[in-house]
Parts: sequence; C-alpha cells; structure tokens
Amino acid sequence: MKLTAFDRFTATFAPQWTLKRVRSRVALEMLTRHYEAAQPGRRTSGWARNRGDANAVTNGAVLAELRMHARDLARNNGWAKRARRIIANNTTGGWGLTPRMTGSAATEASRLWRAWSDSTQCDAAGSLTFSGLQHQVMRTLSTDGEVLVRRRWRRASDGLMIPMQLQVLEADYIDTAKDGLTGAAGGPVIQGVEFDKLGKRVAYWLFDAHPGSLRSSGVSRRIAATEIRHVYYVERPEQVRGVSWFGAGIVPLKDLDEYEDADLVRQKIAACFAAFVTDLDGAATPLGEEEADQVERFEPGMINYLPPGKSITFGTPPAVVGDGFTMRHLRKIASALSVTYEDLTGDYSQVNFSSARMARLSHWADVRDWQWNLLVPQLCQPVVDWAMEAAVTAGLLPEAPTTEWTAPPMPMIEPDKEGLAIQRLVRNGVRTPSEVVREQGGDPEAHWLAYAADMKRLDALGIKLDCDVRAVSQAGLTQERMNGGQD
Repeated sequence: MKLTAFDRFTATFAPQWTLKRVRSRVALEMLTRHYEAAQPGRRTSGWARNRGDANAVTNGAVLAELRMHARDLARNNGWAKRARRIIANNTTGGWGLTPRMTGSAATEASRLWRAWSDSTQCDAAGSLTFSGLQHQVMRTLSTDGEVLVRRRWRRASDGLMIPMQLQVLEADYIDTAKDGLTGAAGGPVIQGVEFDKLGKRVAYWLFDAHPGSLRSSGVSRRIAATEIRHVYYVERPEQVRGVSWFGAGIVPLKDLDEYEDADLVRQKIAACFAAFVTDLDGAATPLGEEEADQVERFEPGMINYLPPGKSITFGTPPAVVGDGFTMRHLRKIASALSVTYEDLTGDYSQVNFSSARMARLSHWADVRDWQWNLLVPQLCQPVVDWAMEAAVTAGLLPEAPTTEWTAPPMPMIEPDKEGLAIQRLVRNGVRTPSEVVREQGGDPEAHWLAYAADMKRLDALGIKLDCDVRAVSQAGLTQERMNGGQD
C-alpha cells in the first residue's frame, strides 16, 4: 500500500497518529477485498441499499403501498390468488390448530371451548368458526403482512357459551400518523403502536372504522394492548409492523401478468387477419371516408381493401419458444411466496414421488414455522387465554386450564409407503403411538379413548379384524399361532 502525500506530511509531526490511520485503511481494504459486494464498482454502483432499521424502511406509506398492490394481485391475478390460498390451507388445514386442555378443570373447559370455538359464537361478525378465523388471518397475513384481532367483551344476557367474541381487523385501522411521539407511558409511539419506557407494547391507536370506509371519521382512539393481538411475521429485530409476504413477488407477478396479456393480444391479432387487398386501379373508396377506417377494426377471418398507395406492414416480434420462460418466472414467484411450484401451478408433470416429497418437506418447514412461531404464540394461545379468563370471570370455570396445541398434519403423498415407514418407526420404538397421533393432527387422549371403545365394541360382538394388533401380528398370523398355539 502506497502512502499518500498527506500521510508523508503528517508522519513528520504525528507518527503514531499516521500509523494508526494507515493500519485502519489497510484493515478496511482487506475486509472489502474479501466481500465483492462491499466494494464500490460498476456492478454495485446502481444498487440502492438502505441502512435504516426495520421500522425506517417499512414506514406507514410503504406498508400501505405494498398492501394495495398485493390485494389487487390477489383479486385479479390467478397465481397470486392461488398462492394466498395455498399458504392459508396448508397452515390451518381443514380444521385449524386445536388445543388440548389439561388440569383439574380440563373436561369442562374443553366442553366450553368446543361449544364456543366450533360455532360462529366466537366471531363478532357471526360468520366464521375459530378455525375459519385462523384461515382468514393467514389469508390476510399473506397479502397485508399483519392483522389485528380485538377482544370484545359480551354480556351474560347475550347467550354465548363464553361471554367474549373476536373481531378481526385489517392493518389499515392503525393510525400511522401517530409516529415519533412520546406516549402516556413514557415510551415512543411508532407507526401507531405505543410502548412504555421498557419497550413493552401498551396501546394501539386505531380508527373507529376502516379508513377506506365512508363511515370513518378519521379520528383514532387509544386501545390498550391487552385487548389487541397483533399478528405478523417478525423478520428483523425490533420490527414493530408486518410487511406483506408478497413483497418480493409483486413485481414478478405483475410482469408475468403483463407478458401473458401481451402474448394473448399478439395471438388474437394474428388470428384476426386472413388477407389484405390493395386496389391498384384506384376504384376503391377514397382515403378519409368512413370505409377507410375499417382497417383499424379487427375481426377473425376478415378481408380488408386498402386505398391506392397504402399498405400495412405488421411487426413480428420474436416469440418465446416453448414454456421455458413462463416456467422459470413461476418458479421465481413460487420461491418468493414460499410455496412450491407444483402447488402454485398445479403442474405435476415433471415430478416423481421423491422429488415431490422433497419439495413438500421443504415447504412444510415454512408451514411449521408459521404454525408454531406465528399462529400459536400470537393468536391461538392468547385467544384461549382470553376465553378461559372470560369463563372464569363469568363463574363458568373455577380456574383456567393449561393448553397443548396440535397442528394439522402434512398430507401424505403415497400413504402406503409413508404409512409403512411410520409403522416401522413405532414398532422400533423410535416414535410413540401418541406422537404419531399428534403429528396426524389428533388428540392422543381422545384418540385412544375412542380406540379403546371401538375395540371393546368389537370384542362384545365377537369380531376380529386383521388390523387388531392384539389378535393379529404384522405378518398376518394370529397371536395364538405366534405364541405356538392353535387357531
């Protein structure tokens, strides 16, 4: 490394300071030399990068813009609509995540919970069960990036099994103008969310109605955080608001949509014209009269007569050969939305059992993340806590039970092979039967009670099935023969 003129000058008067400066420069050059992306140059000169924290780069205006684009795509773009349903369907399954109550009041708590959550009593709008609300939350999360669930207390006279309901609100309800202030608890207000001095959420500033509604007064009120569940995926430390999951896929989805529209128009134009005739003797209608405008109206199989001296040349843009371009673009979109290409497109022509299962396992890692790091801690468990608190307050329960959660299972691609693998793991002691039941989305206690009841009923009727492990071995022999007895 060469010394600059300034280095040589300062070395005369401050040699130690100059040495430190030169060492720092050498260390910086060595660091950037190892990371090409950190070096200024042609390949990074046009790359706009932001040094802001999680909240600076996702201010209220940015979040609203992303939500607007993602919602429009979900309404008008088939791929976006499909991806949205895949995320919700795979995360919540057909029945949602279900709790298992434990404790002295578990039986009565389970009865109250099922009567309340399996009906539309839990929904303030009176439309969905709790599993339906889970599905709605996941659909909203994928486009909006965040959703609010508000607790609504009800009177005993309302006739609900549990005197409480849930109101699902879009993120637009948060007043993002409340930003950069100091709240009543002494902490900052960031994009409509108020904190105390220790960084704990204490309140949300919410509009009385959706700001896009004619009913909205534009006035927000402070709602205690204990009444709100703010559900969103935390991607960065200290992130206060959620970002649309479509963020990385919005531009590719729109580009593909426009490409397919343009290709469709090109095909339609090519199919409209059968022939053009140019009048060489000048007997056609003079240019400028009404008939001359017919050349601008396209109809399939039409023949147009052009005025003397006029001809039309159509551009022939290069066509994309095959479906390779669309397929690559859809794979990029599927990756951006954390779903598989096969699920997004319904195209299973290029997969076999092994590749399909590998893709499904990779996607299911995301599903498990959404289930156990998002839905359970941010929605499901808090809602059960709310419901049990309401039941105890109303005198319906002596105390609140503890809760274990079961998620819907990953669908089997080939049940015969995968079922055999599960059977071997259980027989070898690698997994317990209860673990398998839980992985399949069932409640082990309820399952084995029902299983025992079925076996008792079959015994009473004198029926023996080859699936009864008490009577028939895996090889199909009766247990008496396996033990050296007679059939």
